[in-house]
Amino acid sequence: MEQKGLMIFADGFEDVEGIATYDVLHRAGIDVTRVGFDNKNVITAHGNLITFEKRLVDVDYQNFDFLIIPGGPAVFRVLDNSKLIEEIITHFVNKNSLVATICAAPLLVGKLGFLKNKKYTCFPGCDVKIIGGIKEDVPIVVDGNFITARSMYYSCDFGLEIIRFLNPSKYETIKNSIKGVE
Repeated sequence: MEQKGLMIFADGFEDVEGIATYDVLHRAGIDVTRVGFDNKNVITAHGNLITFEKRLVDVDYQNFDFLIIPGGPAVFRVLDNSKLIEEIITHFVNKNSLVATICAAPLLVGKLGFLKNKKYTCFPGCDVKIIGGIKEDVPIVVDGNFITARSMYYSCDFGLEIIRFLNPSKYETIKNSIKGVE
């Protein structure tokens, strides 16, 4: 059975982290529902307006199998103060589901203690609230059901690791197609 993912976008999300990650997953045929955190119209970190079909309150997050949160200033300005985001992350962790975060977003998982004794990576300086994790100075880290990525530079690789986790048989095909390898 195909898994369904929930991807949450808030005002100030890093453009490339959200759009490139979704694009790579879409190419693999992975079902991801993109929602605006509190509005269908979301302004990216670089001032672009993106309109989503739904807001987070319009979906039942419990009907999804995995979670993706892009980083950027949205993490500090919006998501870090949200009890709903904490509730959603806790739900996916308790189900032992994939939780994939990039750039600043790993702090949302780590501040709840879910990265304790786990390897992770994040944008430099965004680890101050992470409790007991083992920070790796590498682009992408997969530890159990957590995938973390350091920065927007690695957005496509982040998407590929999500594919490898969810549907390994599509990993090489998608990787080669986006890198131009025949």
